[in-house]
Amino acid sequence: MYEDGNEKEYVLSILAKNNPGVLLRISGLFSRRCYNILSIVACQTEDTDYSRILIVVSGDDRIVRQVDKQVSKLVDVVNVTVLQRERAVIREHLLMKVHRTAQNGEKLVELASVFHANILDVEPESMILELTGDAGTINSFIQLANPYGVLQILRTGSMAMQK
Repeated sequence: MYEDGNEKEYVLSILAKNNPGVLLRISGLFSRRCYNILSIVACQTEDTDYSRILIVVSGDDRIVRQVDKQVSKLVDVVNVTVLQRERAVIREHLLMKVHRTAQNGEKLVELASVFHANILDVEPESMILELTGDAGTINSFIQLANPYGVLQILRTGSMAMQK
């Protein structure tokens, strides 16, 4: 868990009715309260009548309690859970295009191997890599790939499931 003084990152798992505008109403609540969303992931659940929305927010215990109470009051929201990191599996997904040359191609393959990343596409001047892991692993992978020339990054927010 990231911590900065009293500030921590919290993962909120929100179960909501799968109605038009529900994500907008939830994110609007954060905006009106001036809470910064670090990442947001939304998807349909196993029951198509509901969506699961995962929001990572930074703050202290007081702020996360306020957010929990405010989000819980919204009409379409069924349940809000603040996930405890030690009792959850939290992952991110990364697609990264890196500059590939005859000189660095093997090094990029080695880097992918060390991180158990998938090589999705190889072109004469680029390579697309895929990695799933925790935020620290993703950040380290990006940092080690930077010297080769990162051309593009697509990264999901945190996806999490309680154990």
